This record gives sequence, C-alpha cells and structure tokens, in this order.
Amino acid sequence: MTFHESGLVFRFPEDWLVRKFDSHTFYRGLSGFGFKAVDFIVLPPEGPLLLLEVKNYFNRDPRINAPVPPELLPIPAILADKLHEKSADTLEAILKIQRYYFRKWSYRLLLPWLFRLRWKRSDWVFWTLVHQRAHVDRQAQFVCWLESDDGQTDWKENLTRLLKAMAFDPPFEPLIVSINENPFFPNIVVEELKS
Repeated sequence: MTFHESGLVFRFPEDWLVRKFDSHTFYRGLSGFGFKAVDFIVLPPEGPLLLLEVKNYFNRDPRINAPVPPELLPIPAILADKLHEKSADTLEAILKIQRYYFRKWSYRLLLPWLFRLRWKRSDWVFWTLVHQRAHVDRQAQFVCWLESDDGQTDWKENLTRLLKAMAFDPPFEPLIVSINENPFFPNIVVEELKS
C-alpha cells in the first residue's frame, strides 16, 4: 500500500492494515468537536498498534539551497504538546468508534466471528482489531516521522527530549524516526516525493 503525506511517499506491506486517519470518515465526524488526529493508524500483524504522525521540515523549495531557518520552525514545546494531544485524541477516537459500533445490533451479532474473518480490510474488522490492540491488549506506540534538514539537530533533539518526558496512556516511549533512522525498514519504506 502506498500513501503520500507531507511531501513523502510511504509504502507499507500488503499484510499490514493502514488507514489514513486524518482523512477518514470517522475522523471528519469528530474533528468538528475539536479532536486532533495522527496521519496514519497502522496495524502490523504483530506488535504494537502504530499511531503515526508525519512532520516534514525539509526545505522543499528547489530555488533555495539552504535549510529552513530556525525561526520558521515550530517551538519544540508547543509542537510536543500538539503531538501528545494528537496521540491522546486518536486513542479516544478509537474508543468512540468502538462505542458507535456497539450500538449496532448487527455488529454485536457478528462480533464473535470478526476476528476469524479472512477479509481484514473492512472497517468493522479494522476498527475492532485496532481497539483490541490499543485498549484491551494496551499495545500502542506513538511514532513521529520527523524529517528535518541537517542544520536542525539541536531543535530535533530538544523536541525528542520533550516528547519522551511526557506521559502517554497506554504507557510507551514515543519514537522519533526519519528516512535515515527507520527502525521499521524494510516493512515501512519512506522516500521523498519527487516532483
């Protein structure tokens, strides 16, 4: 599966379940109430659910051969708060989606068989598995895919330190990754979008 986000191309394995959450119908229904969301919800066959937020601070203007000036970058403390809020709101949205499904008698009737279905791409199965992994198994991981120019090392380290100091529920240490620091390779392949 291939997705484009913030000037990057993301390729996920076919057996991973992925939703571009900030453009999903459920998120559009919640965003009017002030909810924030991560860019992707990624459910690998094993391991934690990944709440993936993409931030690309590379200079993408080919006419300017210089990094983005530090004064144009977001203040790390403010960005860390926004990322934390997106993670918490996404986990809350997963609970709300599960409650919405439980109001449907047909969902409650089929629930015992949903985990056995071979067709995992349906929304019912996807959101049931996501809820199971995040809130029952309590296996979720916030991942900030952060691309920045070489001259922004101090800024990136400051943001990383602030994010790691925050408390997440379920408890996990957030990951800050990039194309050059990709612990998910070869499963998640990311490259710059060529114009």
